[in-house]
Amino acid sequence: MAVDYYSLLTNAVGGKDAASRDRIYKDAIGLIARSQLSPEAAASHKAALREAIQRIEDDIASQETSVGNDAEINELLSTGRNWKPLIVSLCAVVAVVAASTLLYKYVATRNSGAKAGITASSSKAAQRRDTVVADLKAGVDGGSTGEGLPFALQRQVVFYRTTIVPGSIVIDRENRFLYLIDSNNSARRYGIGVAQECLKGGSFFHVIKKLEWPEWRPSDSNSKSTDVLLSATAQPGSPLGARALLLDKPSLFIHGTNSPQTIGHLVASGCIRLVNADVEDLYKRVSLDTRVVFIS
Repeated sequence: MAVDYYSLLTNAVGGKDAASRDRIYKDAIGLIARSQLSPEAAASHKAALREAIQRIEDDIASQETSVGNDAEINELLSTGRNWKPLIVSLCAVVAVVAASTLLYKYVATRNSGAKAGITASSSKAAQRRDTVVADLKAGVDGGSTGEGLPFALQRQVVFYRTTIVPGSIVIDRENRFLYLIDSNNSARRYGIGVAQECLKGGSFFHVIKKLEWPEWRPSDSNSKSTDVLLSATAQPGSPLGARALLLDKPSLFIHGTNSPQTIGHLVASGCIRLVNADVEDLYKRVSLDTRVVFIS
């Protein structure tokens, strides 16, 4: 009998932020790894679990961007709605797979008092967004990929319903996501960090210039002096990263970073940042005059 990981995890992650969801996903995968299943059965369950995780994240992305679906979202997130069918299915799972028994215990523990925890989780998420995360020093390479980031902030293709023309860039400053719109209600999503000065100010822009390894100067330096250029420029330790897309407004641009741990947070410098691997991927997919739409 197949395990309905989608239903189990939907209840487990309901109302939680990206970091909390990521911890639940990792714990669930770990439970299967520690079970007494055969290698073949464990691999099958892991594949089903990862598919369920992708579906859940796609659903969440759709809920964040769709308009007029409040009633449907509330119905999906309603606590206590399907507990009786869930308990019945869990009992059946216990009789078939030891790993699902462990997962049930985990879900039951996490869901106790979930309703009371929603407000606290939202408060923590707001505090995270409002706290400026410090960068690494110029010249220090903190890594170029998003492998250590929460699952939701890693580059992935997601469901995205919009009327914006495919090929455009949509930047969700509040939720820390950048979307490259594709056809068929899908988009390539990247996690971003946002500088304070780029939180507001206009909604519609265009890419006017593309730069590889943009030069970086300290904010207190004389821009006319070539002596202030740091040796970090054009290297993985550059605070502006590997690529930059300049928009048709001064100081508004999309760029890389040497501090991947700042993705998903408010940052102290730059504007809209991605990890280097992501900004390189975005750079090769967009052209000059690409439309950039900011939403909040």
